[in-house]
Amino acid sequence: MKLKNLNPLFLSLCVALPYGCSTTSHEEENMATAEIDNELESDEGSVDAEVEPTEIDEALDDSSGEAVPEIGTEEDEINQALKHGIPIELNDKVEKWIDYFVNKNPDAFQRFMDRGQPYKNMIVAALRDRGIPTELYYLAMIESGFVLHARSPMAAVGFWQFIPATGRRYGLRVDNYVDERRDPRRATIAAAMYLSDLNNVFDSWYLALSAYNAGEMRIMNAIMRGKSRDFWQLVKDKQLPSETMDYIPKFMAAFLIGTNPEKYGFRRPTAEPNEELVAVNVPSPISLSTIAEYTEVPLVTLQLTNPHLTKDMTPPGTENYKIWVPKTFASNINDNQERLASARLNIKSTRIARVEKTSRSSSGTNRKFHRVRRGEHLTMIAEKYGMTVGQLKVFNRLKSNLIRPGMKLKITGSDANVVETETDSKGSGTYRVRRGDNLHDIAKRFGTTVKTLKKVNRLRRTDLRIGQVLKIAKNT
Repeated sequence: MKLKNLNPLFLSLCVALPYGCSTTSHEEENMATAEIDNELESDEGSVDAEVEPTEIDEALDDSSGEAVPEIGTEEDEINQALKHGIPIELNDKVEKWIDYFVNKNPDAFQRFMDRGQPYKNMIVAALRDRGIPTELYYLAMIESGFVLHARSPMAAVGFWQFIPATGRRYGLRVDNYVDERRDPRRATIAAAMYLSDLNNVFDSWYLALSAYNAGEMRIMNAIMRGKSRDFWQLVKDKQLPSETMDYIPKFMAAFLIGTNPEKYGFRRPTAEPNEELVAVNVPSPISLSTIAEYTEVPLVTLQLTNPHLTKDMTPPGTENYKIWVPKTFASNINDNQERLASARLNIKSTRIARVEKTSRSSSGTNRKFHRVRRGEHLTMIAEKYGMTVGQLKVFNRLKSNLIRPGMKLKITGSDANVVETETDSKGSGTYRVRRGDNLHDIAKRFGTTVKTLKKVNRLRRTDLRIGQVLKIAKNT
């Protein structure tokens, strides 16, 4: 049986697949009676990153504190996709979990709703912007109960319960100094990207969520064994792990109760959203106590808004690091950059430095992919990377200009700097300027002259900018 949309991403995962995110909760507030899988993933070896840390950091700059529609009320392409992909059913398995939450553990479920409420606006906005059904806010609820430091026996951490390898694969830093799985904002962006990739691979939200729970390869093997892509059929045939067979019904139960709590005897959460936070760059490595001293931002505030900085300092191996501060304190940080730079800690970490160097090399025009966000179109994305719409379409084999939120567009490749979109017998085409390029070298490389390049591209000067796209035509 051939799987639909088996893309290169999934084929690469077949070699060394991290086991997605195992359902877990705080030990004293266990939401389920799910069995613990004994198959632990080894965190040794390397797995190619699907998302670079720089991509997560750039997404932080786009974060908005604006209000978003209540979950399930916005009738757009995202929610319609959910209704087609995950019809919210009320069957015996769903009713079992409703009974569990309502009658056996109501106090815990109320705490989950109350704890999640301050983060709800942020999470819904992040999912919405990346084309993920906003109903999946309740996925974080069944994963962690919104316990910020939730940790499973499989070392999955945070709201979205990433294990270290999957977290790193989706752009989260996890090392001795920082664990961004504990950063609700960064982790939510990474989870949205991961869920988008899973849905693109399996072409089914049921199976995407199953893979999030059990791991991509386990769901792939279940599909092959069961010769079916129907989640309920795989459940009926007992092809899925027992925890995963309960995962979708549990999510549905949480969604049904959470969107209509009064019906089930719960109180609707009234907590206000958390104070708006902004991401600001600080020189790194530097201690939070020093930042507090030099900027008059209370130390306790820095600690509360940056729970992922496990040693109360930003990580070594990078010149700058983005921390969260309340918006009212942003100018305190920005106005004291020179003082903060002079207070950098002298810490060397070869391993971290190597990772950060790789991350920095993937930024800017060297980035390989772009994640489409809500409201973006090809022209906007092309301009951002100094490309043309035609080049984007060629790179990604797009037959039209239609794109959707969450789509992963290829920006560069091994041959990305020479894009033969218009190659003919005259040798015409386009070239994207790289660091260190000049017109003389480019002309020599393509057998033309500086004068011809300037004429074809209507250049008045010889100055070039990185990412600029030049038309190439042989000297006539």
